[in-house]
Amino acid sequence: MDILDSCACSGGNLPRFVQPVLLALLTKESMHGYALVQKLDETGLFGPQPPDMTGCYRMLRDMERTGVLESVPDRSAGPQRKKYRVTALGLRCLKRWTASLTRSRDHIEGVLDFLHSVREEASPEACPEEDRFFMEQVRRRAMAGELPRKEDILRLLSFAPDSAQEAYLGALSREVAREVALDRGGVWAAVGVDTAPCPMNCAFCAFGEAWGVVRGVHERSVEDIVAAAKRYGEAGAAWLVLRTTERYGLDRLCALAGAVRTVLPERCLLVANTGQKNGEDIRLLRKAGVRVMYHALRLREGTDTPFDPRERREALYRIREEGMTLACLVEPVGVEHGDGEIADAMLEAMSAGAEICGVMARSNVPGTPFEGREEVPEERVARIAAVVRLCGGRRTPFVCVHPPVPQAMAWGANVVVVETGAVPRDGEDAAGDWRGFTLREAVALLHRCGFTVDGAEAGK
Repeated sequence: MDILDSCACSGGNLPRFVQPVLLALLTKESMHGYALVQKLDETGLFGPQPPDMTGCYRMLRDMERTGVLESVPDRSAGPQRKKYRVTALGLRCLKRWTASLTRSRDHIEGVLDFLHSVREEASPEACPEEDRFFMEQVRRRAMAGELPRKEDILRLLSFAPDSAQEAYLGALSREVAREVALDRGGVWAAVGVDTAPCPMNCAFCAFGEAWGVVRGVHERSVEDIVAAAKRYGEAGAAWLVLRTTERYGLDRLCALAGAVRTVLPERCLLVANTGQKNGEDIRLLRKAGVRVMYHALRLREGTDTPFDPRERREALYRIREEGMTLACLVEPVGVEHGDGEIADAMLEAMSAGAEICGVMARSNVPGTPFEGREEVPEERVARIAAVVRLCGGRRTPFVCVHPPVPQAMAWGANVVVVETGAVPRDGEDAAGDWRGFTLREAVALLHRCGFTVDGAEAGK
């Protein structure tokens, strides 16, 4: 056990803000205690563990005693059942909670900004002239449209953490983002349409049938998907991703894409994230309104997955040949992946013409073969993102980092991800935004890192 586990720095002693969430839920409708606790769990705001039923009932009784809630008998459900509803005092309490939490958020952001400002970091100015000249040459070739050399990627990835070379890499990559992307960023909003046990059993995927994490088939309704897409689009998402399993079927995906396209702003591009497709399938998706396809030659393809790397590679090139924009990240990155593997994956994506590239860290899902593994350090994720930005040049205007690592964005990554619904990196569907990371927070993070976000006024 770490001695700091009992320290306030662990966050264990911070308030969980259950009371305002209960009040907010009850402003929508009166509910029985059990249904209310279920709704509380579905928000996803309190981590992977379900809410403590006894503690929630105790809080409801306390809130009733203070007058912010009242209970009324539910005659339709028997004499012992009662429903909770918010009182006028409770509405005042919720309004004060909102104001108090807003002040706390602003204070916490100020404290974090201060902590980051005083953190001892290497200075880019201290970078040796030889390394500085090397990185400038990489930048010059990338901006001229040349593909990077593998030996250059390996050298960039080899710089020591917190070194002057790494600091210079980050600063130079941020300059490239400023020149190529004009300091514009975007939010990649994904809707997981369906969940089903998958016989392919990729080692990192929660859907693998052999892992028993996902035991049944679940689909979001078309109405729910369209509503989520509309919400994301109106709030400023640059891309709306429909992520489906193979069982969903191409015809249904095309119909769904057509329905979603009607509610999206013109600036928001529709993306398909599904299995490998032949040329005719891709043309059907394009006709349905899809403009971007996500596909990747995953790290250790053919080892951690049953797929043929050659076929995955061919599918990357097919997407561009059919007139679609290709999105392809270096993923899923774990601590065991060496620089050579990272460089190969990066080169595959860039050679195939991925306009949206970047890096995604692996989530070590409980129940999968990677359960309990060490998480890849954020510094490693940020370094890979910076190398993608520097080596991608004008060919790669959009560099995505997932999960959102602020250091990666300070080094030029300008796309972050929000998700809802079925997520292959989680055993449970996210009823709200996955891990509580909202589009509004994504936009705010991009703004803090110096990027503007077109059409995101509603997300500010």
